[in-house]
Amino acid sequence: MTNAHLSLEIAKRHKVSVLLARILVLRGVKTLEEADHWLDWNISCEHDPFLMKNMDKAIDLVSAARENKKNVWIYGDYDLDGISSVAILAWALSDWGLPVNWMLPNRFDGGYGLSTATLQKMKDSGAETLILVDTGITAKEEIKAAKEFGMQVLILDHHKPSGEGLPIADAILDPFLEDCRYPNKSLCAAGVAYKFLHALYQKTGKPLDDLERYLPLVSLGTLADIVPLDAENLYLVRKGMGKFLNSDCLAIQILYEKFATDKNFINSNDIHYRMAPLLNAPGRMESPDISLEFLLCKDKEKIESLYEKLVECNTERRKIELDIHAQAIKRLEEIYGNNLPKVLIIDALEWSIGVIGIAAARIAQEYKRPTAIVSVKGDGIAAASARSAGSFNWHAALFPCRDIFIRWGGHVKAAGFNMAAEKISELRIRMEEQADIQGFAPSTEECIHYDLEVSLSELSIKFLSELKRLEPFGSENPYPIFLSRQVAVRGLKLLNGGHIRFYAVQGRISIPAIAFNKIHLMDSLEKGNVNLVFEVRSNVYQGVENVQLIVLGVV
Repeated sequence: MTNAHLSLEIAKRHKVSVLLARILVLRGVKTLEEADHWLDWNISCEHDPFLMKNMDKAIDLVSAARENKKNVWIYGDYDLDGISSVAILAWALSDWGLPVNWMLPNRFDGGYGLSTATLQKMKDSGAETLILVDTGITAKEEIKAAKEFGMQVLILDHHKPSGEGLPIADAILDPFLEDCRYPNKSLCAAGVAYKFLHALYQKTGKPLDDLERYLPLVSLGTLADIVPLDAENLYLVRKGMGKFLNSDCLAIQILYEKFATDKNFINSNDIHYRMAPLLNAPGRMESPDISLEFLLCKDKEKIESLYEKLVECNTERRKIELDIHAQAIKRLEEIYGNNLPKVLIIDALEWSIGVIGIAAARIAQEYKRPTAIVSVKGDGIAAASARSAGSFNWHAALFPCRDIFIRWGGHVKAAGFNMAAEKISELRIRMEEQADIQGFAPSTEECIHYDLEVSLSELSIKFLSELKRLEPFGSENPYPIFLSRQVAVRGLKLLNGGHIRFYAVQGRISIPAIAFNKIHLMDSLEKGNVNLVFEVRSNVYQGVENVQLIVLGVV
């Protein structure tokens, strides 16, 4: 069956436009059955949780803790995946009859991951059983200390082991464990926590329908952590998005009320760009505890106060982020001048470590080079946050250089590490070597990718409604980008902030368009007839929904 024929058959079978069907085929759909999984949100793609290595051990450990009334502590991470994972476990285990305490790391005084000082605090509070989530798989020394304190330790993680052996914990759940038969290696920590609860409910006879209350939190963690939206992740996030409207969690109700752009539907944009930054902000500015307290709060008066704190933190985070970005650009020029290396290592004294990751991401995008922003403290210890560009793999680059780090960890696209400031020059040299080993070369020109060529007449409110069936958009399922040729530009206007507004016209079709932060496109647009690359979005004004083009470039 040709792609054109398959597109027609998908469109006919699911009563959608051929344009939507063509997008699916471009995403790799090769059969009608595969299209069913994309377009029918009710087809389950969940795997058996007992395929995960050590699942029985993990359930036995928490069951014994419940039976013996152990003092249980859950320790997570300070990003939204870690926070939502702790919220899922704390909520579910407490409802199951296992009261738990929790603690999150603070990047300003404890750094990334578990520390012996933190363990001592939990021990002093009577901790007997420790559940680590979104951390722990590389914490060999810290878990050895926990065992010496007499604690039982359960690890729920989704990061790859270091390659230097596993911690000696009582049970470890991680899809990347050797011989783990669980098919989905792309679960985030919230996903691993959910699969653990799935197995626990199954083994103890609790109604599986009760599990669904935790799915909005799984959606938050999965989309915020930018893990690939393969079949199971896509299914879990979709189910979670569908549960926002009638959630019995006060925090989810507030997030839905404040941030749902469509009052009948939560979309991935609402989570990626509105909810996630808000919930990540306290961990970037002071303590992530505020976000976790918000997610677990059952008091209507208290939760409003917590929400206001979240908003204040997010406002301050935006301000500091802009300041650091400007300073980092200036520092970049001081270090490298016009001779930019393949990997940018930008250091300065006392930058806020809470927002250096966002600054690294922006600079990596702007300069098309992997970037690490390094904040050097007064004691000579540097903390860094790194983001990738192109094909560069941060995890693969840092692993051979781990001898110069005090602590490190991360993924292909993002990483973090601590090191002595005196070794930053050595790091620059070694990262260039790693870039050469990986065969990475920065892009020399702007490459504007698009999925499909369309005419403006194909873009309608009905098509936007169809696009919702491909939600959520994210890693491995990006929002579609279109090209339309010979588009006339009418009513061109430059707005404050370097944004551009105009009408895109093709024949009798006229659609409002906006280009954010694209002042460099003015010369091309002033020519009046262009080939336009854009996303198509909904714009609601005074209760009326219209199609709007978000312009990405001109080719």
